[in-house]
Amino acid sequence: MTHNPDQGNSRPVRELRSQGSVTRWDVPFSKLSRTTEAAVGYFELGMTEAALQELDQLPPKDQLEPEVLELRSVIHQHTGQWAEAARAFGALCARRDADVEHFVGWGCCLYELGAYEQARQALLSAPDNIRQTGIWNFHLACYEALVGHSEAARERVELAIRLDPCLRHMAQHNSNLAPLLRPAA
Repeated sequence: MTHNPDQGNSRPVRELRSQGSVTRWDVPFSKLSRTTEAAVGYFELGMTEAALQELDQLPPKDQLEPEVLELRSVIHQHTGQWAEAARAFGALCARRDADVEHFVGWGCCLYELGAYEQARQALLSAPDNIRQTGIWNFHLACYEALVGHSEAARERVELAIRLDPCLRHMAQHNSNLAPLLRPAA
């Protein structure tokens, strides 16, 4: 293994000659990667304030990077700062590459705040491809039930179970959804 001294704080350059190819890791660590790694370290040590302070040092353009938003959402959930976690998840959901976990996380944070209609609306803002998942339909069913839309909740939980049969067990143990379930066929 060799080191490229011209790259400053860079990763080692590795040559894999036996496979007939050369793989190089000579891109310097960015401030973003150094900062997020430090924030993760602080979080793993239980130093959540230090982790957030580390993230706060990033320039504004990096604040909306997915790894920063995801780390913020995890830290805020861990500390019970549901409004802050919801803001981070909302920013993640505004991205084109948002996934079902981001929408579910956003809804769960709003649920923790008692904002059931907002949780419902957050899930309803998901694109069509996310709406085709069992877990999205399951969570929407929960919020539909909480805001008094029993028939919509029943339809959603049934769809969730059709998409992912494992969700039946969760629904049977959910006080809002269990009364809406029809017996398994």
